[in-house]
Amino acid sequence: MAGHSRSRKLFLRELRLPARNAPQVEVRLQQYEAGRGFTDTEIESPRKFYVIIEAKRGAVLPTRRQLSQYERRKQFRRHGSKSQRLVVISECNPDTAAMQLTGYKGLGVVTPLSWQRVTAIARKAARKAPNVEKRLIAELLTYLQGLTNTAEKRPDSNWVYTLSLNHSTEEGSSITYIETVEKKRRYYHPVGPWGGWPIEPPTYLAFRYGGKLQSIHYVQKCEALTNLGTRMPEIKSREHNPCFLYYLGPPFRPDHDVPTGDKIRHATRVRCMLDTLFTCKLISDAWELSKKRAGRD
Repeated sequence: MAGHSRSRKLFLRELRLPARNAPQVEVRLQQYEAGRGFTDTEIESPRKFYVIIEAKRGAVLPTRRQLSQYERRKQFRRHGSKSQRLVVISECNPDTAAMQLTGYKGLGVVTPLSWQRVTAIARKAARKAPNVEKRLIAELLTYLQGLTNTAEKRPDSNWVYTLSLNHSTEEGSSITYIETVEKKRRYYHPVGPWGGWPIEPPTYLAFRYGGKLQSIHYVQKCEALTNLGTRMPEIKSREHNPCFLYYLGPPFRPDHDVPTGDKIRHATRVRCMLDTLFTCKLISDAWELSKKRAGRD
């Protein structure tokens, strides 16, 4: 498929590629190469640029191995232009995705884009596009609406990420995990998906220790950092893998004790719907009920 649609020009401009001066732009879908699998989308202009797009549902990123397979495709390696890149589209926050993808050593240029940003580009293109293209963009926007979760319609906005705290300290830190939450109203953890940690910041965090729920907090702000010491002087300044640093709102909790329950082991992290932590007798009961409601049994 060749040509110069307005939406394509805006998309290439977003990637800072020379769309205006490209003699010909070809878009190819589901291209196969033996031993390298299928690509989602490829956009190429001879001697100008070559882009391979990997599209993901939800806040999920491709593995380094998958992206490396794309880079080793014969046509990609032999293209010879200076503008060759991999583009990853997902619901992951672009800043978080950039930090994760930068950690994939040995790869070339990998550019993260969010589905929300792709939707905004499509809407902008529709304003001045010919009628035929407007109809195509309308169909695209309908499809994208099913892929994206805006803040207003997120189905998991009432989910609480529930964690265990203790009196130990991070290496090089002078403040315990419990003190970090109770005195500083902060919390931090590695950016997922490794170790089962979230890849996107949750709406609420809840903390338990002493065998019961201690507090629930709304997440007012979250930063992705590679040096927590730049924000918390109690932690030694050093470079590390990406972490989320949460800025927590005032604590709130049920007016009765909510023990952890035997089904949750010491350091297990669980997700519960907010109301269940107020209506269930145990955190484990809240967890089970939340899974049942969400069809996750």
